[in-house]
Amino acid sequence: MIYKCKNCGGDMQFNPAIGKMQCPFCDSIESEEVSTGSEIKDGDVATEETADELGFSKVGNLLCPNCNCEIELGKFTSALKCPACDSNIIIDARMKGEYKPEFMTPFKIDEKKAKDMIKEKFASMKFAPRDLVSEARLKKIQGWYMPTWFYDIDATLNFDAIGIIENTHREGNTEYTDIDSYDVKRVIDAKFNKLPVDAANDLPDEMMDLLAPFDTKDSMPYDSKYMSGFYSEQYNQSAEELRPRANAQVEKFGESMCRDDVQKASGHGYTRLDNDRFNVTYKSVTTHYGLMPVWKYDYSYKDQPYPFYINGQTGKIVGTAPVDPKRVWSFSAIVTAVIMAIGIALAMFMNFTPIAPVVIALIIGLIIALANLHPSAGKVTVNSATYVSDKDKNVKLRTDNHLRKETKTRQISSN
Repeated sequence: MIYKCKNCGGDMQFNPAIGKMQCPFCDSIESEEVSTGSEIKDGDVATEETADELGFSKVGNLLCPNCNCEIELGKFTSALKCPACDSNIIIDARMKGEYKPEFMTPFKIDEKKAKDMIKEKFASMKFAPRDLVSEARLKKIQGWYMPTWFYDIDATLNFDAIGIIENTHREGNTEYTDIDSYDVKRVIDAKFNKLPVDAANDLPDEMMDLLAPFDTKDSMPYDSKYMSGFYSEQYNQSAEELRPRANAQVEKFGESMCRDDVQKASGHGYTRLDNDRFNVTYKSVTTHYGLMPVWKYDYSYKDQPYPFYINGQTGKIVGTAPVDPKRVWSFSAIVTAVIMAIGIALAMFMNFTPIAPVVIALIIGLIIALANLHPSAGKVTVNSATYVSDKDKNVKLRTDNHLRKETKTRQISSN
């Protein structure tokens, strides 16, 4: 199905900047009407006799309701653009029954703003390839509604450790270290709300974890018009299949929550925690299915893909920019030459051998090059949320029992 403008017949699409449907041709607002073309029934096999009726070609490809172009439809695709006429096609039959989202969060960031955010983010990266944020490259950016399972998990967190507090002081040539040991226990009931796990095979798991959280307070019941102009898929895996990933996040956030409580609520400020043990008891799990907005920018450098992702609601950017070695080594050579020239000039003026400044210049230049050639140099990271509010957390047991105190000594040379 396609949303057509009542006024000019152009393709209507959702405009995140105004939060409404808009015609890009005549700028009319909320003037859409549905055009279905041939009826598309997902799962039906097109025969030579029924192909036209079902909206498929005789070889099984989707026929564009607007221009009749054959489109090779992906296994999970539910919204796309026609490669021939750019019509915004929604496969409504793939968004029904068990595949109908409970809710969706419409894009708040439009394509122009997404491009501007990428440009601003990477403008300060001196050694990225020059065409990383070029207009020609940025044309590849696409808005996706990612199928996402949300988990409401009620769990009990159990944490045990030996808390160590060390205090060191010196008397003469002797160093004394006082070591206090505590038996630390925490039992916390926690309700994790709307913990997201993406259900699209094409999105790396760690990317969705970093893009999160999505504020589901801005979500609304599923409406296909919000998909017009964007790409989307059905969920690729069931909630049960993806449950281990949700559990892994509960364990990650849960242990962090316990450790934070130990350090903040104990009143001690432990130097370290030894022999720590953590486990989770799951009491109940409820799942929800929704569509979340993500901008994806596919960039490749020397045949290596470098995908970037933007949370279409909050604007968080995740990805790693490539580094152009030629630009790094050129900058390093310039810095080395400048330091070397200054060092040699000083050596001549102060009448000492120039070997030392030359060596120092070479070492500094090498350090600069190696630091900027490291894969992490272009990495963009964001903090993840815990998905547990204060009202959904209850500390059932908090004990810090003193076990023993010992003192270690170490002789320090008077030299």
